[in-house]
This record gives sequence, structure tokens and C-alpha cells, in this order.
Amino acid sequence: MELNKSKQHPSQMLITALYYILVVISAFVVLVPIIYLVMNSLKLPRDFLKVPPTFLPEVVTLKHYASLFTKAKTLKYFTNSLTVTSVTTFVTIILGSFAAYGLSRMKLSKHALGMVIFTFLFIRFYPKVTTIMPYFIIMRKLNLLDTVWAVILGHLGITIPFVTWLMLVVYNDLPYSIEEAALVDGATPIQRFLMIIFPMTAPSVASSAILASFMSWNEFLIASSITRRDATVLSIAVASFVSDKGIQWGQMAAMSLIMILPMLLFALVAQKYLVNGLTFGAVKG
Repeated sequence: MELNKSKQHPSQMLITALYYILVVISAFVVLVPIIYLVMNSLKLPRDFLKVPPTFLPEVVTLKHYASLFTKAKTLKYFTNSLTVTSVTTFVTIILGSFAAYGLSRMKLSKHALGMVIFTFLFIRFYPKVTTIMPYFIIMRKLNLLDTVWAVILGHLGITIPFVTWLMLVVYNDLPYSIEEAALVDGATPIQRFLMIIFPMTAPSVASSAILASFMSWNEFLIASSITRRDATVLSIAVASFVSDKGIQWGQMAAMSLIMILPMLLFALVAQKYLVNGLTFGAVKG
């Protein structure tokens, strides 16, 4: 009897098999481009001219990495990207969290709150190319062209609306009654936020910070329009290997991996916070 109970129904076995097949296919789709990028970074320049192209390098070379790490510009690109992403993420979390908390406690009508959310989504998804020219002119008048501060300001225009919208959903799910005790004791809104709300929603704040850092690190359009030399970031450096003289595939692949690796390690370390933050408030009771 116990043996029969332990056996799976054929339909359940089919669903399980389909599940594992889907996981394998998803992993294949995600990993193959990265593996191909690694292979390209180890190829000799002549290997890129072969027809048909080869997946594995005939001779493994590290000269593409050596040429990048011997250049002072590579360290500067990395430092600029790290500075832009760190400052953007920090400012975004501070302003976005406070803005979302304030909006959630203003007791707006559903219509007004819907308009606010629509505005945030509109700012997040409208074509950014339409703002490049006016933003370039503003930064030129402020003498901020080709500075990391211009890039940071441009990224804040993308990340703050996104984080505000994300955290607004989280704060709206929190009942106001949890703040009543602090309100009776005379706590100000800022004190209630810092002492009660912020610790309770720390997983969501962490997930917002992770998503904001990814958005800033990978952003290309704004950075490419207002940087020339001093404030170049890694996303621009990758594209710089495409020129009228040809495409330096090996160095481009190596620079791409240099850009991917920090975010990959960051994602592996912070994945539990991302999952906890995205599922915060999903189960009540």
C-alpha cells in the first residue's frame, strides 16, 4: 500500500518532466551567450575571420585582457561606473523611499493615487531618446558635461520614479495601525518612518536598491550623450571598440565580461534579499 502511494501519477510525472525540461532550456538560453562571450574573449584576432565561425578558440590567449588591464583608462572606466552606480543607488533609495512613504500616508483617493502611479510608470517607460537633447543643453549650461555628476543626475531621473512606484505599493500594504502607538507617543512622521516602517520593509528596500543599481550600471543612452572622455563608464567603453576601422571583437568581449562580473557577483550575494523583497507582503494573515 505504501509503495503504491509513493508512486506518482502519470500526469504528475509528465508535469515534473516538463518542468525540468523548461528549466534546462531556460538555463541554456541564459548561459550560452555568456559562455560564447567568454570563448570570444580567449580567441586570437584571426579566429573571428573564419567562415564558418568557430565556437571554441583553437589557441587560448589572454592578450585581450592583458591589453585592457595595462591601460589606465580601464580602471578609470570601472571607477566611474562604480561611483555613478553607488551614488545613484544611495540617493534613489533615500528620496524614493521618503517620497513613497509620504504618498502612501497622504490618504489620496483611488483616482488620484492611480494618476500618481500612472505618472511614475509613464516616466519609467517613455522613450528616453526624446529627452537627450534638452538634457544635453541643460548640462552644458550648468558646465556639467563629461562629469559623473551629469550621468548621476540623468540616472536619478530613471531610478527614482521606479523605486518610488515600487515602494509605494509596499507601503500601501502596511496598515496604518502599526504606527498608531508611535503616533500616541508623539513621534514625527520621519521618526515613525525610520524607527518602524523602514526596518519592517528592509527586504523591499534592499530589492529596490538592487534593481536600481542594475539599471544604473547597465544604462547606455544617457551616459553616451553627455560623456566624452573624463566621465566614460563601462557601458560606453564596450561600445568604443566598434569604430570605422573595424570591430575589435576580442577586446569588446573581454570588456563586456569585466562589466558583467561585478553585477553577477553582486546578484549572487544579494539574491535572497531580492526574493524576500519582491515577495514581501504577498502572504498576509
